[in-house]
Amino acid sequence: MAIHDFLRNTYCRSIYVYGTDRFTKRDGCKGIREEYRESVQQYFAGTYDEKLLEEALENGWINRQEYEETRTIMQAVAPIREDSGLSHPEHQTGR
Repeated sequence: MAIHDFLRNTYCRSIYVYGTDRFTKRDGCKGIREEYRESVQQYFAGTYDEKLLEEALENGWINRQEYEETRTIMQAVAPIREDSGLSHPEHQTGR
């Protein structure tokens, strides 16, 4: 199945930024399509910072396993982010 950028980005914000959805069905949320899981984590890792990841865990929007999976991806892409000067404008302007 094709991964659509719009849906991936929406899932990412819904889970990590706003807490209105989860990776799996829980907390009254419907959960996202499983085939988007890794893509959403990779997008977050390349777009946002670890502070937002920690907030998502503290708020219960992601569980410890999801946190560790995403953090591992973030560590792998950290040199790429630093070299490219990526800074996501949406994160800078607030949630």
